[in-house]
Amino acid sequence: MKQYIKFCIRFTVTVLLVLYLLKKIDFSNVLSSFVLINPFAFFFASFLYIISSYISTLRWKIFLPYQELSISKLFSLYLIGAFFNNVLPGIIGGDIVKIFMIKEKTGTKQALASVFMERYIGLSALLFIGFIFFCVFYTKLPQQMLIWTVPVSFVGFIGGSIFFLLLGKTKFFKGLKDYILSFNKKQIIKAFILSIFVQFIVIISVYIIFIGLHQSISFFELAIFMPIIILISMLPISVSGVGVREWCFILFFGNSLGYANVVAVSFLWFISQVFASLIGGIEYLRFKNFLNIKKE
Repeated sequence: MKQYIKFCIRFTVTVLLVLYLLKKIDFSNVLSSFVLINPFAFFFASFLYIISSYISTLRWKIFLPYQELSISKLFSLYLIGAFFNNVLPGIIGGDIVKIFMIKEKTGTKQALASVFMERYIGLSALLFIGFIFFCVFYTKLPQQMLIWTVPVSFVGFIGGSIFFLLLGKTKFFKGLKDYILSFNKKQIIKAFILSIFVQFIVIISVYIIFIGLHQSISFFELAIFMPIIILISMLPISVSGVGVREWCFILFFGNSLGYANVVAVSFLWFISQVFASLIGGIEYLRFKNFLNIKKE
C-alpha cells in the first residue's frame, strides 16, 4: 500500500508540473518541433542509448563475477530494467527488477550491492565530468547562481559518500557495505573509466537532439549542466522524471534558446530512450524462464 501511495504522489507531482508547464509555454510550438526533428538525429540518439546500456552492462559485470550471468544475459537484464523505468514507469523501478531477476543466482546482498555499485560509479563519473568542465570553462560561463549547482552537487556527493562509509549499524547493511568495500582498486578504476564513456555518450545524445532541431548550443555547456539535470531527474518525485527534467532544461537553457525549444529537446530525448527501451520488453519475455522467476 505504501508503494501505491508513493506512486500516486509521484503521478500527482508529474501532472501538476506538466500542467504548469502548459501554462508557461505554447505547447503547439513544442509539437511543431517534434515534426521538424531530423529523423536521423532521433534514431541515432536511440542507438546511442543502446550503446550506453551495453557499456553500462560491462560496468555491471565487474561487480557480478558469476559465470551463469554472462555479459549477453546481463545486457538483456539491463534493457529489461530500462523497459520498466522508461516504458512502464510504475510501482516497481528498473533497478528493483534487475535485483529481483538475479537474486536467485547471486543472493540478495550481492544483487543489491552490484546494482548499487553500478549506479554509484556511474553517478560519480557523471558529476566528475561536470565538475572538470566547470573548472576548465568557468570563465566562459555566465556569472549567475546556477553555475554553482555543479560544485555544490560534487561536494555534496563526496560528503554523502563519506557519510555512507560511516554507516553500517544493522547486520544486513554492514554486510552490504563489507561486500561493496571488497572490490579492489583495479575494478573500481575500470568501472569508472567505463562510466566516463557512458556519460559522454549520454551528453552526446542530447547534443545530437539539439542539432537535429537546428538549435545551436555549446557542447561544454551541456557537459557542465547535464550532470545536474540528470541528477535532479533521478530524484523519485515524478514518474520517469517527466516534468522535473523539462523544468531543469528551462532553468539551465531556456533563457538563451527559448522555453519551447528546450522543452522539445527534453521530451524528444526522453522519447528516444523510450523507443530504445522497447527492446527490453522483448528481452523480458525471452529471459524470464531462464531466470526462473515465472512462478514467483
